[in-house]
Amino acid sequence: MRKSTTLLAGMALSALVLIGLTVTSDKSSASFTATTTNPGNQFGSATLTMSNDKSAAASLVNLSNMVPGDTANRTVTISNTGNVGFTYTAAISAAANTLLWSDTTNGIQVTVKRGATTLFTGALKNLALAASPTLAASGTDTLTFDFSLPVAAGNTFQTLTQDFTITYTATQLAGAAR
Repeated sequence: MRKSTTLLAGMALSALVLIGLTVTSDKSSASFTATTTNPGNQFGSATLTMSNDKSAAASLVNLSNMVPGDTANRTVTISNTGNVGFTYTAAISAAANTLLWSDTTNGIQVTVKRGATTLFTGALKNLALAASPTLAASGTDTLTFDFSLPVAAGNTFQTLTQDFTITYTATQLAGAAR
């Protein structure tokens, strides 16, 4: 009987060990979890666009039959048609050069103003405007151009035509922490 008691005790002990291992393994794999999300995140870039009221359909200046001493006063309004502020510069180019362009003394002269402030004065071919003040979204800026053919322009300036393009280039304002 001692053998059967020992055998029974051994079996009972083995059963208890197996039950203990089972209970322990369940406890080690059980855990609580939770999650949270940030839905609907989005990045959108700005739109940088500009226009002027003297586009291809309505040039800034179109004069003929100028004589020495003639002047022409014109304005152009630059508009920020985008949704981000910018500054802009202006530069000039010509496809073909005549004396009206290449003669920096007796060729076409121009003065450009913003209000009472003179931005440029000199030969048309040298026209370059430094960066404008900030032009906010939906804002406008008006420039006045005074073109002239100097009184000293001689007979070599007769029957000439000079085409040119003024290009306005916008640059968005520096990015900022938001």
